Amino acid sequence: MANINNTLVRVCGTALTVLLALSACSSPRQATVDFDRNVNFQQYQTYGFYQAEPAAQRAATEPLTGEVAADDADVKAYTTLLDQHFRTAIRAEMAALGYQYSEQNPNLLVNYMSNVETRTDVRSSPFSVNAGFGHYGRNSSFMFGVPLFGNQLEKKDYKVGTVTIDVVDASAKRVVWQGLLEGRLTSKAMANPQQAISDTVQLIYQSYPTRLVTGSK
Repeated sequence: MANINNTLVRVCGTALTVLLALSACSSPRQATVDFDRNVNFQQYQTYGFYQAEPAAQRAATEPLTGEVAADDADVKAYTTLLDQHFRTAIRAEMAALGYQYSEQNPNLLVNYMSNVETRTDVRSSPFSVNAGFGHYGRNSSFMFGVPLFGNQLEKKDYKVGTVTIDVVDASAKRVVWQGLLEGRLTSKAMANPQQAISDTVQLIYQSYPTRLVTGSK
């Protein structure tokens, strides 16, 4: 089992990724959840955070090349504020489910990943113009107009953030539960990232299996 003494959680994407304004939406959001239905989640008692294997160690286990991709860097040796916000929110949800945090041989490993991308909203709006023709003479004049109709395309870019949480069976080394939630990034969420992260994690964990059965943790 991986050593998780530093309890570092892998983060993918940019800092804006975690700022999902899900709690501010007018209609409630629901996470996309998948899990192993053959697993009895009541058997698990403890959890820790997943720690990625350092790049140097991975290179040592690859004798054919001994190389590590340039973008496959070692796990950072410090904890960012976003790391702290995420782990605080995840700890609160796991504690509410009855799990005990453990750095030594936990039953489950929790990992989160995040991503941000720019999407384009294309809308078509109708418009009309009048084309006129005329003739003016000394003693007479006439003029008529022909309306022209069409559609005008309007494009607007916006940011969408996605947060994915994996819960891994530490002994089997496989994912037993995964929750995903995405939403637009807003200035309100950016103003209070800790609250935005907490709300996002809480929404993802609402569909955790042991919350759906009687006598759950």
